[in-house]
Parts: sequence; C-alpha cells; structure tokens
Amino acid sequence: MVDPRIPGRPPLRPISGNYRHSRSSVCIVHTPSLEPITDPDEEDEDTVCETSDSPRTSPSPTHGQESSGSSVDDSSPPYKIASAPLADGVGLFATRPMPKGTVVLCEGPLFTQPPQPTRTNSTVMAALAECTRDEQRQYFNLANAYKVPRAGKRPLLPALGIFETNALPCGKTRGGRRAGIFMLGARLNHSCRPNIARAWDEGAQQMTFRTLRDVVEGEELCLNYVDVLGTRAQRAEELQNDFGFECACEACALGFEELAESDRRRAAIRRQFEEVGACGSEPTLGLRKVMLALRLLGEERLVHYEASFCFDAFQFCILVSDYMNAKAWVRKAWEASCNTSGPDSPASRAFKMYWANPRAHQLAGLLPQATLHGPDHDDDSNNSSPSH
Repeated sequence: MVDPRIPGRPPLRPISGNYRHSRSSVCIVHTPSLEPITDPDEEDEDTVCETSDSPRTSPSPTHGQESSGSSVDDSSPPYKIASAPLADGVGLFATRPMPKGTVVLCEGPLFTQPPQPTRTNSTVMAALAECTRDEQRQYFNLANAYKVPRAGKRPLLPALGIFETNALPCGKTRGGRRAGIFMLGARLNHSCRPNIARAWDEGAQQMTFRTLRDVVEGEELCLNYVDVLGTRAQRAEELQNDFGFECACEACALGFEELAESDRRRAAIRRQFEEVGACGSEPTLGLRKVMLALRLLGEERLVHYEASFCFDAFQFCILVSDYMNAKAWVRKAWEASCNTSGPDSPASRAFKMYWANPRAHQLAGLLPQATLHGPDHDDDSNNSSPSH
C-alpha cells in the first residue's frame, strides 16, 4: 500500500500481558487479550531478550497450516496480494477456504528496532543499509501515515515514518518492547471485524498470523489496528489520528440503527470486561456477566476476549469447587487461545495445565462449595439487550 492514507499495519501496541484485578477481596485475573485496552507504553514482567537491530536472515514465510500444526493439502500460499478497493490500495485475500485457527502466514522481520526514543530515522536507515535493493524498494513502497502533516503529530522523515506506520511489536529488551517490519504482514488492512490475529513466537523469532474465524475464498484478510471495543466514533477518531484514514469496513458501514446497536453491544462488552473482575466474591453474578459478554461477542462477530472471558468463568467455578464446570470453561479458553495465538503460547499452555488439574489454581476452593454451570448453559437472563 503506497497510499499514506491506508496504512498496512496495526500501531505499535503490544498484546497486553498486564492483569486486571478486582477491587474485592478475591481477585479474578483476566488473561492477555488479543488487543489491549491498555496504554501502549505499559510493560509486563515477561522474560526479556537482547536482540540486534540489524536485519536478520529470516526463514522463508510459511503458510497454510491449521492450528494443530498439520499442513493442508495445497502447498501454495492461502493468500494473494490484490487490489483492495475499500482501502484504496492493496491487501491480502484468501485463495481458498480456511477454518478458524489456520496459520495463514509465519514471517520473520525484515529488521527490528529498539523502543523509542532510541529508535530514530538514523537507526532505521542503518538497518535498511544492510537490506537488498529490492527489500529497500519494497520498504519505501509501504504506507507512511506521517507523510502528510496532521494536528498533534510531529512530522517524521520518510524511513522512520514508514517504520512507525507499519511495525509490529516483536519481543522485548530491558529498555522496552522491540518492533519489526514484516513485509507480507504489512499488506494486511484494517477491519473493525477482523478475521486475522497475530502472535509473536519468541523461540522461532517469527510473527504468526492465524484466522480468527472461518474464512471463505476471496475474502480479504484483515487485522484490527485499534481497540475493537470502541464505538464507531471512537474508532474513527483513533484511526484518523494515528493513521490518517477513514475506515469503510462492514462494521463501520452499517446503517444508522444497526450502527447504534453495534456501538451499544461493544460498549457493553467493554463494561463486562471491567466489571467481571470485581465479582470475585459473587461468582454467580460474575458468570452471568461472562455469558452476556460471550453472547454479545458472537452477535458482533468478534473473537476478541473470548479466551479471557472463558478463563474468568473457570475462575468463578473453581472458587466454589465446581471442578467439572471449571474444566469445561478452561477447555473452551484453551480452544480459543489455540485459535488466536497457537497451542504453544504461554496462555494456551497454562489453560491446558488447568484443564488437566483445575485444583492447581490458587483460587481453588476459597468460597463455599456450590454448583454453577458450563459454557453450554442457556441463561434466559442474558437474552435481553445491553443497557444503554
């Protein structure tokens, strides 16, 4: 995408590793979600690594694997680069149907950079000097949201402006989060109903892009650049301020009444996300909020936060020693996490451990014994519309 109005990457916002605790005596801990509702500069306490800023010889991109790791029959890429009319540029499109959890692409960074303020135009140019001429040409054809001066945004020289527009977080150093350029991943446009998730694999030093839901042949593959739980106006403001373009995705193109309902649902999901953590002493109420949030996520066709809400439900169940339903909930959390970040991600491994032994969790049995319900329970009280 050479049009500066149509960036090819999400902003430099890490997948949150920060936990949200309740204000009650019992803390319900949210798992990391697909996209954060946090400040971009927040850091968690994961293991850090020291990494060179120079371009790395990355393995050729791999693609077309399902979440189990087994390759699909067609060895050709499950995507193609083609014109994206809504983005006024190009994008990635599915060349065949793919079930949710399919690995569309694994890609190593062309080069990485340290966190700001260490990252400058000079450091980017030094990294580019070690790339081939063809790689340099491709890099300077990427979108640059800083090319046109905008209110509240300082102008950046081209190399740095392109990096800030297109880079993704990929590991950390002791000074903060690193960021890297992924040339194929840079072709993923934005949607407020994305069908692609990304996850950094520290061991393989690759970014993995997976389908969030079933994808049909010819469908455009999209990430979300901003928080999907914002209203249409909030998302539009953030996209305009950070990337200088107006979103025309299916969620933003809804009619007036449908858009108002969508805004209410997304606001309600955000509200449940914040309120669930305060229900540590009221597991029944907390589980009711989880069920409502999951229903609203389904209505909005969003997979975001599904694993987090299911893990919340698991914690409510183990609080009252309802281990049968706890296992059902953590299994659902594990399945959702495998689809978004893969079976080897830290969250997926933790969910699998609790699935095998729910009593290992520190909240097990802290409240009087009771029986709640599992994810297949049909609660009529959750069928009402979210409050305005």
